[in-house]
Amino acid sequence: MKIIPCNSEISHLKVAEKLLEDGVTMIHVINGREGVILPEACSSMKIVHLNFSYRYGIDDFCVDKRGIRASLSFRGVPQFCDIPWSAVCAISSQNTDQYFIWVTAFDANEIEQFLPPDIRSEFSEIRDQSLLDEIPYLKEFAFDEVLKKLNGDDSDESEEEEEEDDDPGEFPPLRFV
Repeated sequence: MKIIPCNSEISHLKVAEKLLEDGVTMIHVINGREGVILPEACSSMKIVHLNFSYRYGIDDFCVDKRGIRASLSFRGVPQFCDIPWSAVCAISSQNTDQYFIWVTAFDANEIEQFLPPDIRSEFSEIRDQSLLDEIPYLKEFAFDEVLKKLNGDDSDESEEEEEEDDDPGEFPPLRFV
């Protein structure tokens, strides 16, 4: 599995939406964080790993800017889970072979304790890499539109402005000075 370290600029929502399009997606939740609602059966776990999928046909399944919610089956009994993005430390997919981990969710020593043993050593090797230099395609779906503009990536707007300038019959857009 390819580990992709993320920072707070990477949108949990955008990553989850992209991976859910490809099938079953595992959301890795820090139990006990504010706003997390999980069944009693999960109370002893520090990190809870939950599978979500559009294919499950869950009536109350919702993915939005607040978090991810659904009634998931625990030992055959549906129980409502409400996970705010602030409690999500990783999102993974077997279908895409990707494991997005938010390195800012834990301190450096804590994070390796919570990783699955099979990827702990791989993470140790890449923990200090610059995310967007190493994985530029991540920008395509992980950055929120607002963050793109804040980071100076407004290529769509500049193309629109050029097109408007080509038409001499129109006034340029108003600008506040």
